[in-house]
Amino acid sequence: MSRTILLPIALLAARVATQTSSSCNPLNSTCPEDPALGFSYNTTYTASTTELNPTLWNVTAGAETILFTETGAEFVISASGESVTAQSTFYIFWGTVEIIMQAAAGQGIISTFNLLSDDLDEIDLEIMGGNDSFVESNWYGWGNTSQYNALYHPTDGPAERLHNYTINWTQKELQWIIDDSVARTVPYAPSGQYPQTPSILKLGIWAGGDSTEPNGTIEWAGGLTDWSKGPFTMTVQSIKVTDGSTNTSSYMYGDKTGDFSSIEATSGESTVYKLINKKSTIVSVAKKFNSLSMGAKIGIACGVVGALLIALIAFVVFCMKSRRRGKRERAISDQQWDENNAELMEYRQKMARGGFAQSHMGHGEKF
Repeated sequence: MSRTILLPIALLAARVATQTSSSCNPLNSTCPEDPALGFSYNTTYTASTTELNPTLWNVTAGAETILFTETGAEFVISASGESVTAQSTFYIFWGTVEIIMQAAAGQGIISTFNLLSDDLDEIDLEIMGGNDSFVESNWYGWGNTSQYNALYHPTDGPAERLHNYTINWTQKELQWIIDDSVARTVPYAPSGQYPQTPSILKLGIWAGGDSTEPNGTIEWAGGLTDWSKGPFTMTVQSIKVTDGSTNTSSYMYGDKTGDFSSIEATSGESTVYKLINKKSTIVSVAKKFNSLSMGAKIGIACGVVGALLIALIAFVVFCMKSRRRGKRERAISDQQWDENNAELMEYRQKMARGGFAQSHMGHGEKF
């Protein structure tokens, strides 16, 4: 287990919580259901990636400065006021988050990911760009920032290379794991003193050392940010998220206690699962085709072309037969028309000669 260092309380007291809010706090109100993840999802970012999957992520700041390279997804900031923040469209209730990332270097620059619930339970991992020897773990219950729970953990060059950062969150305990080594364990405690409600995942980069921030935040972040040394880049290679519940579509607070026992899980496939599974099926077929030998691909292509030709020939034959049948039916119809027309002309000629009257008078009728 890695050694931990307790941050001075005075410094922690000066820190200002950032981006910690809730549109509906279930401790005070009856709130809508939270959409669940309900399964385990794993993704790796490369140069071929074009965006953070909108099925999984809402990019709430800095979408235009997210770049993709062979190393991963790069979250970039270059000037005062800039930040990049992505938050999941889903919630997990207990579970594991594993992120392989390289923090941004730079005094006052913060690379972070955290879990945040509607009632402001929060689990953080934060990396100060001006400190290349430690990363910080932290947590809050119900958004109570007067709780002093931050610890620093020795880490070899978090801004120089990729590291595996994992948060393992259960009803029994909360763990931060760095490169497969448990850095910190927090045991379960009652609600408000231990995070225990469904949470979204947030990750991003921001400047705690920006001159517009309060002095306490600048001090916590490691000092003022020198923007002339930018741009500053946080790189995320991969993300794996496992929900503590499977086959779950949503979570609902059963009361206003904020206790895990009040959370009601609705069974069924989640919206995210349905969308990802549908897309994965299409991608899987494409990958299987791409993995085939050239001969097999040519064979499949020939088969498809052959099937299309057969279908085309069948269509042409059908059209020709339909045309011939149409001609025959038209000829029969024309013949019937000619016969009916001839009978009508003959009738008119008889009428003109008075033949119709003579015919009837021949039977003894008188006028």
